[in-house]
Amino acid sequence: MKILFTLIGNSRRSNYLTGDSIRTGGGGGSGTDTSTILVAEYLASKGHEVVIVSEELEPLLKEKHQREGNPFKWGDKSHGVIYSNFQFENVDIKEFDILVNSLWYQDYDKLPVKITKGLIYWNHMQWLYGLGEIVSYAKTNNLKVGFVHISNWEKSQNEGTVEAIKNQLEGAISTMIPNPLMDEIINNVTKENIVKKPHKFIFHASWPRGGNVAVDAVRQLPYEDKEFHAFDYLMVIHDHRDPFFKLHNGVDKTTLFRHLAESEYFVYPLYTPYQDVHKDTFSCVVAEALALGTTVITYPLGALPENFDGFVHWLDFPAGADPEAMQKEALSKDLDGKFKITSNIVEKIKFLEANPQAKEEKRIKGKEFVMNNFNLDKVGGMWADFLNKFE
Repeated sequence: MKILFTLIGNSRRSNYLTGDSIRTGGGGGSGTDTSTILVAEYLASKGHEVVIVSEELEPLLKEKHQREGNPFKWGDKSHGVIYSNFQFENVDIKEFDILVNSLWYQDYDKLPVKITKGLIYWNHMQWLYGLGEIVSYAKTNNLKVGFVHISNWEKSQNEGTVEAIKNQLEGAISTMIPNPLMDEIINNVTKENIVKKPHKFIFHASWPRGGNVAVDAVRQLPYEDKEFHAFDYLMVIHDHRDPFFKLHNGVDKTTLFRHLAESEYFVYPLYTPYQDVHKDTFSCVVAEALALGTTVITYPLGALPENFDGFVHWLDFPAGADPEAMQKEALSKDLDGKFKITSNIVEKIKFLEANPQAKEEKRIKGKEFVMNNFNLDKVGGMWADFLNKFE
C-alpha cells in the first residue's frame, strides 16, 4: 500500500522531525510526533510506501537551521519513510491508498494528492476535529473510514462523535491501538548501564502540564544534592534562578532517555497556566519514564489509571476536587488553583525516600509492563492488521 500520514502542531520543534533527527539529531518530539514516525517506519519496513507531511518550522527556527547548515531537505527518506511538507515538495507519489490524519488538520480538499481506499482518523485527543469534513471527503472520494482509539478513556470521550460519523458512512470501522515506545533506543540506553542519581528529578512533558508546580515541590525538598532537569519539545521554558534547575529544551530521544535512565523521579502535576487540569489520552511521557526505571508521581486522571495503575505512585487529590466528576469531563477547569498544591508531592517523595522497597517494586514491574505491551513490534502489528481491512 501507499500510505500518507499528516503531522501538524510541530512548527516550534527544535529540529525538523525525521526518524534520524528524533533519535540522535536533536529533534524533540511530542508523543504524537513520535508515535506517527514509529508507526510509519514499521509499515515501511513491511513493504509499504510511506510518506509523512508536516508543517514548516517557524521562521526564526528555520533561519537558525539554515545558518547552521542543516542538511535537511523535503523529500528526503529516513528509516524507509519519505518526509515532506503539505505542498509535497520533492515527492513523486501523487496517489495514495490510505490517508492517516490526526489532531486538528481538516483541510482534506487542499491536499494535492488523490486518496483511493481509506481515511483513518487517529484519535490522539479527547475531542475530534472536522466531523463534517471527514464525512464529505469520504463520500466524495468513495473512501472507507476508520478510527484508531489509543485508550478506553479517549474512546469514551469521542464515542458520540465517532458514532455520529458512522451513522452517516456505511462500513466505517474503529479499533483500539496504544501508542508505541521507541523501544529500540530504550534498549540501547539500557545497555549503557547508567546509574540512577539520587534526587535527580526530570520533567520531560510539555512544560505547561505542571512544570512550574513540580519545580515548586522540589524547591521545598531538603536534599542538598537535588537536581531538576526540564525538557520541552515546544522550546518555551523560561529559565529559573534555582541552582538545582537545569534547562535543556528540545532534545532527541537518545539524549532524553539517558537523562531518564539517570533520573530518580518524574513528577507530573498536570496543572496548566491556563487553569486547566491536563488529562492524557495515553501518555507516552509516563510510558517512557517507566521504561527507563524512573519513578512516576502523578494523579489518576485521563488514561493514566487505565494504562499505568500499579506502576506509578498516585497523588492524593487537593481538598475540594471531585475526581469522579473530573474523569468524566474532556476538559476540567480549576479556577481556584487547587492543583497548585505541592504538600502532597513533597509528602509522597519523603515517603518513598523512607521506603525504597515501595519504589523499587513498582520500578521493576513498570518497566516490564510497558516494554511488553507498548513495544513497536506489537503496536505496529496491530496497525498492519487494521490496514488489512482496507484492502
